[in-house]
Amino acid sequence: MLEETKDIPVTEAVVEQDFFARSVEEQQDFLSQTWCNHCAEVDLGMKNPKEYSSADRVWIEGECLKCGSSTITEIVEEDEE
Repeated sequence: MLEETKDIPVTEAVVEQDFFARSVEEQQDFLSQTWCNHCAEVDLGMKNPKEYSSADRVWIEGECLKCGSSTITEIVEEDEE
């Protein structure tokens, strides 16, 4: 029997962004600096990128160039001081 709970997680609103609005240099960096969980290898590359954002994070989803599996790269904005 399942118990009812009042603490149901709220689904975060996800918005698709325009990956190609980024500079060519940023695009190249994000498409080459990847991690594939399926291949368990770094920097295999990504194709068919789609960029998304929510209130807490920004990420790019695409396909691994080696195996074609879905791969996700989370973008962490660094503060410039």
